[in-house]
Amino acid sequence: MGPTKMDEKSAARIAKSRGKKDGFAKRADMAARNNKDQKGEGSDGPPQKSDSGEKKNDGGQDK
Repeated sequence: MGPTKMDEKSAARIAKSRGKKDGFAKRADMAARNNKDQKGEGSDGPPQKSDSGEKKNDGGQDK
């Protein structure tokens, strides 16, 4: 199984079981915040791969 990114639900589950002051719970919370921030930044920019693929398909249909 490949690595997965930490999400808020997972971080909350870890904090609930280990305590909010636990080092691992703190790192999980920070990772979840960083992943959320990175996900939000990517959605603001223009789409890259999917958009270019659609343009190629549209151009072929016009001919």
